[in-house]
Amino acid sequence: MSQPSLDVRTELDEAPLRPFHWLLVGMVALATMADGYDTFIPPYMIHFVAEPWGLSHAATGFLVSSGLIGFGIGSLTHGVVADRIGRRPTLIAGLLVTGVFSVLTGALATSFSSFVVLRMLTGLGLGVLLPLGTAYVNEYLPRRVNNRLAALGGTGFAVGGVLAAVMGVALTDEGNWRALYYVGGAAAVLGLVYLVVFPESAEFLVAKGRPEQAARLLARIRPERAELYRSAGLTIAAPPPARDLRLVLGPTYRVRTIALWASSFLLLFTVYGLTGWTPQLMIQRGHGFVIGYSFGAILQVMSIVGAVVGGLVADRYLGARRALMVWCGLGVVSALVMAFTGGLASNVIAIGAAGLFLLGGQFLLNNVCAVTYPVQARGTGEGLMLGVGRAGGILGPYLGGGLLGAFGGTSVLFVAVAVAAALAVVSVSFVTARTPAAQGVTA
Repeated sequence: MSQPSLDVRTELDEAPLRPFHWLLVGMVALATMADGYDTFIPPYMIHFVAEPWGLSHAATGFLVSSGLIGFGIGSLTHGVVADRIGRRPTLIAGLLVTGVFSVLTGALATSFSSFVVLRMLTGLGLGVLLPLGTAYVNEYLPRRVNNRLAALGGTGFAVGGVLAAVMGVALTDEGNWRALYYVGGAAAVLGLVYLVVFPESAEFLVAKGRPEQAARLLARIRPERAELYRSAGLTIAAPPPARDLRLVLGPTYRVRTIALWASSFLLLFTVYGLTGWTPQLMIQRGHGFVIGYSFGAILQVMSIVGAVVGGLVADRYLGARRALMVWCGLGVVSALVMAFTGGLASNVIAIGAAGLFLLGGQFLLNNVCAVTYPVQARGTGEGLMLGVGRAGGILGPYLGGGLLGAFGGTSVLFVAVAVAAALAVVSVSFVTARTPAAQGVTA
C-alpha cells in the first residue's frame, strides 16, 4: 500500500490559529524590533554631532542613511543564503552581527568617517531581519489571516522606532548619544536566545529533504494530526525549473519583480526621508526639542496602526495590492498637508496620517512580496526587493538634506515625499495577482 501524501502548504493554510503561531509572530516581532530600533536611532544624535563633526545638510542626511548601505548589501545577499542553508541560522546571524556592531559603534565612532564605516557593518546584520522575518512568518500562517498577522510581526520594526524615539529623548539629555548604541547590543543577546528557541521553516525543511523535523513542527500546529504527519509523506509544490535569482528575474515573475523593486525604492524614500528629518524640521518650525523628537514616535506608532488596519482591509475587502495603492494615495494627501500647514495640531494629524499610510504601507508591501514567490525563492525575492529599495532609503535623508540646503524652509522635503508616494501608486499597480506556484495573497 502506498504511503499517503500531504501537502505542507495546504496543512498550514487550513490550520486553526494556535499558540505556536502567536509565538512565531512574537519572535519575528522581537527580531524586527531590534532592526527598527537600530535603524532609527541616528536621527537622535544629529543634534549633538553635526556641529562638532562639521557636517553639511547633505552630510547630516548621509549620517542617517549610512547604515542603509550595509542594509542593502545584507538584504541583497542574505536571501540566497537563507534559501540554501535555512531561515533559522541566517536570521540568528543577522541578530548577532547587528548587536555586536551596534556596541562597537557606541564605543569606537569618534568621527563622521568612523561612524559611517561602523554603521555600514551594522547594516549587514540589519539587512537580514525584516525581509527574512517577513518571509519566514508567511511560511507558517494560515492564508485567511496571513496579511494581518504577518503585518503584526513586521510592526516590531515600528515598535523599535518608537523605542528609538523614547531612548533618544531619555538617554541623550546630556549629550550621551553613545548610550543609544549600547542598548542596541541587546540584538546579540536575542540571537543567543534564538539559538535555543527559534524553529526552522517547515516548508523549507520538506524542500530540503528533512520531513521528520517538519512533521514535529506541524504537530505543534495541528496536534490532532500528529500521528498522520509521522506516517504520511510530506510534500510541497513541485519546484520551479529555476530558483533564487534566476526565478525572480525569469519571464514568469519579471514584471512583478521590477514593480516590487520600484515600489520599495519609492516607499523607502518616503519612510527614511520622513523619519530622518521630521524631528529636526518640527524643531525648526518652533515646536521645541522634546516635542520635535516626539514626532518621530508619532510616525512609528501610527505605522503600527497602518500595518494592522491595512492587513485587515487587505484580507477582508480589497486584497493586498489594492489596499496598498489606497494607502499610498492617502499618503500623498498627508504629505501635502505637512508641506503647506505649520500649526502644531495640523502637523500632529498630518504626521500621524503619514505614519499610518506611508510607513504602514511598507509593511503591506513586504507581505505582498513574501507571498509573490514560491518557497524556493521567497527569501531571495524579499531580500532583493528590500536591498534595491534601500537605495531609496539612502537617498531619502541624503536628497532631503540637499533639497533643504538648496531651497531652505521645511516644506520641500514633504513635497518630495508626496511625489514619491504618488509614483508608488503607479508602480504598485503593476504587482499583479499571484501565480498558482506562489502562495498567499490575492490582488
